[in-house]
Amino acid sequence: MVNTSTNYSDDNALREALNNVNADRTLHEICGLFYGCMAAPNVAEPAQYMATIFDDDHAAASAAEATGVEDNLMSLWNFIARWKPDEEPFYFPDMGYPATTQGLRQRMADDLLLIHYFITGLKLGGTEEDDFDDDAIDAMHALAEAATLLRKQIESKKTSDLKTTTELIDDLEDFIADSIARVSIGLKDAKH
Repeated sequence: MVNTSTNYSDDNALREALNNVNADRTLHEICGLFYGCMAAPNVAEPAQYMATIFDDDHAAASAAEATGVEDNLMSLWNFIARWKPDEEPFYFPDMGYPATTQGLRQRMADDLLLIHYFITGLKLGGTEEDDFDDDAIDAMHALAEAATLLRKQIESKKTSDLKTTTELIDDLEDFIADSIARVSIGLKDAKH
C-alpha cells in the first residue's frame, strides 16, 4: 500500500524510502521525534526535524528518492498530527521481531530510541520545564524510569525467559504509550 498525505498505512514503504536515501534514523526514532514535535508548544518546522533525520548524504539522493522519502515522512507527520492522545491509542511502528533474545533486545533498543527521540522532538519545539503541567511532569519521570529499565534489560547478560520478557515489554510499551499521551495532553495549554 502507498502512503499518501491523508493516509499513512505502510511502515515498510517508509522504511524502504529511508533506506534508499541512507537516512540516519530508524522509523522508531522518527516516530518518537514526530510525537515529540507535535506535543511541543511550538511545532517544529520541517527544516528542523529534517536536519535531525538526515545528514549531508541525503542531498546526494536522486530527486525521485528524495521526493519519495519526503512524501512518506509527510504522510507519517500528518498521521501523527491527527492523533488525539486523550481518545486514541498510541501508534508504535509495526515491526516483526524474531522470538529470540536478540529480537527482544532489538525491540527494547527501538523502544528506548523512541523515548529518546520523543524528548528530542520536545526540545526542537522549544519545550521549557514550566510548560509541563503536574501530570506531564510525572509522565516525563515515568518515561525516564522506562528508559532506565529498558537500558538495564538490554545490558543484562543473563538469559531470561522469552515469554516473561515479552510480557514485560508489552506492559512497558503500554506504560510508554500512556506516558507520551499524558505529556502530549499536559502540554496543550503551553501551545503558542
